[in-house]
Parts: sequence; C-alpha cells; structure tokens
Amino acid sequence: MSNEYYRLPLDFETLLQRRALPRCSEEESIAQHLYLMLTTYFGESRYDPGFGCLVWEQDFEAMTNMRWKDAVQRSVEETVRSHEPRLEQVKVLVGVDDFEMKGVNQRIRKRLEVTVKAVLHRTNEPFAFRASLFVAPLSVS
Repeated sequence: MSNEYYRLPLDFETLLQRRALPRCSEEESIAQHLYLMLTTYFGESRYDPGFGCLVWEQDFEAMTNMRWKDAVQRSVEETVRSHEPRLEQVKVLVGVDDFEMKGVNQRIRKRLEVTVKAVLHRTNEPFAFRASLFVAPLSVS
C-alpha cells in the first residue's frame, strides 16, 4: 500500500519551504484520525461541531458508573461511523481501570482504554486501534 496520506502533526515550516511533507499509510492515517476524535471535545472543531467524543462532556466523578462507560462507548462508535468513511463494521470497546502513578505525587488515576475494531472499506482487511486516556484531569499516554 502506498503512502498517500500526510503524517500528523503537520510541519508547517517544511510546508512553507515547499518541501515534501512526511507521508504515512492508510492504516496509520486512520489511527491518527481516531486519536484526534478521542482527544477532541464537541464544538472544538469549527468546521464540524459534531466532531469529537463525549469523554470531555462528562463529570469524571461518575466514571465508575456503567452508564457513563456505555455513553462514552456509544459516542465514540457514532463519531467513528460518521467521520471515518474508510472504516466499516465498526465496534468500539471502552474499559475503565485504576492506574497508580508512581513518583513524586503518587496517586491513583482513572485510565480509559478505547479499542476500535473494524474493516477497511477499500480492501476488506481487518483494522484495530487502541488508545489509553488518563482522565481527571484528562491526559494521554
């Protein structure tokens, strides 16, 4: 498969110097797009206020609630289905677990594990993506 897609983040200095930007495969491009969806809150994107996911909208105190996890799972699945046309048969799994942060400020944080399984539209090949988000406050690993 050729490297038809641009790798994120875009290097605008390279672009302004009219040099070729780094490219990536379709799978890597989809993974970058999914990651962007997970780390964007609704309304953040001016071109599409519906781009993003529910993680940013929720009160993190309610994270242990099963309804919260189900709502996040549905939100991510709907966003992927509506904003990533290169994927079909999208299934999203969301898990929440405790993660102990060791070091100066030893504490336990909640980690959101998001797994996306789908089929590539163009080739019918299986596709899988996994990301971890540390929430309250939200950060990425």
